[in-house]
Amino acid sequence: MDLLIRRAAYLLRDACRIERDADLLIEGNRIAAIGHNLLAPPGAEIMDARGCAVIPGLVNAHTHLYQNFLKGVGAGLRLVPWCDAVLFPMVDVILQEQRAGNRRPAYLWSALGALEMIRAGTTCCQDLDMSVNAIFQAWTDVGLRGVGAITMADAWIPAGVMTGNDRLKQSLLKYVARWHDPAGRVTISLGPSTPFLCSAGLLEWTRDIAEARDLGIHIHVSETSGEVADALRDWGMRPVEYLESLGLLSERLSAVHCVHVDETEIELLTRHSVTVVHCPKSNMKLADGAMDWPALQAAGVEVALGNDGCASNDLLDMWEEMRAAALLASVTADDPAALTPADVFRAATESGARACRVDSGTLDPGRLADVAIVNLNAPHLRPLHDILQTLVYCVRAGDVSDTIIDGQVVMRQRQIITVDEAALVEEADAVGQELYARARRSTVQR
Repeated sequence: MDLLIRRAAYLLRDACRIERDADLLIEGNRIAAIGHNLLAPPGAEIMDARGCAVIPGLVNAHTHLYQNFLKGVGAGLRLVPWCDAVLFPMVDVILQEQRAGNRRPAYLWSALGALEMIRAGTTCCQDLDMSVNAIFQAWTDVGLRGVGAITMADAWIPAGVMTGNDRLKQSLLKYVARWHDPAGRVTISLGPSTPFLCSAGLLEWTRDIAEARDLGIHIHVSETSGEVADALRDWGMRPVEYLESLGLLSERLSAVHCVHVDETEIELLTRHSVTVVHCPKSNMKLADGAMDWPALQAAGVEVALGNDGCASNDLLDMWEEMRAAALLASVTADDPAALTPADVFRAATESGARACRVDSGTLDPGRLADVAIVNLNAPHLRPLHDILQTLVYCVRAGDVSDTIIDGQVVMRQRQIITVDEAALVEEADAVGQELYARARRSTVQR
């Protein structure tokens, strides 16, 4: 069904092109027109956006949705002990369930994350997760656009939670064949977890398959200073240099974190058109450090934003991520103008879409109709002086009234209309509680 969004107080085509009292027409799954006093096609739904901002759907360019079962735990740990104490035990019990044929937990953690994101105006995520068909089925049912970055690793992690290389590769290719649909809502990318979790052979195989199948590559890079020190010891070069030596740097690569990169690595990221995904809240919670966004931006590196997983954030809220990024840059650069509201808004929309390799991120005719509508009438949003600063510094997830993905309304006036939200949340809560209790008794060791 076609949809006409009428009389938006503000319509943000992107961070720099803002229109007043504008209409947006959606035909099918694409934006058809933007203007004033547009006529609705016969049978079209009409949505009144007076008093609202109509914006491109937010894009969470990096997350781990299985960590939805680990919210509110693990405070006070750095990355490696956090992996040992928080992540690996939960992965262990999840894999036990999967070996027993139970795929329901994967469906529930994915549905739970999708619901939280849609409620905050996020229309697309890139999820570095376990390989389970139920993950993608949940996105399909709820209505989220998602990029499934299939996790790949053959080193460092505990043997009990590692999949053999041949089986891993075969499984990945099956997911590509079944779920990768560039014309649909679900696509697949390759997710070598991080250079030190993957052998050179696995990384080279990733490079070759990505090029042959035209897939994205999604990888953690230089999250901690210890990772860089280990890279210099083991490979005689820094992580970004190592990836270049293996031919992985390209426009298809999204590199997550890049907290500890030097000038040479930044130049390599720029030269190869790599998109960097910044996760400021996660980096702060784990005391990883602060990515030097101003330096990356000055060099011409495209920067997107991601929530990371709920075990290290603990919310899938891109509004909080925008604020955290802007404030962190101000403090670390000792300059309140280090990043502008336009910089972080673009990172959460247009640059995120680039990282996910989807045709969204701006409101323009021909682009995918991924749209969020923000009600601007709450007390914390008034008086409204500057719409972009208000969006970045004042809006909360609960201010999003409607979310439209691929031309379909999935949340209307704060009501999810695709699934029984209350039933899913109740079931996910029960399953998550039970799995976490078991994870606390896990004896898995690295």
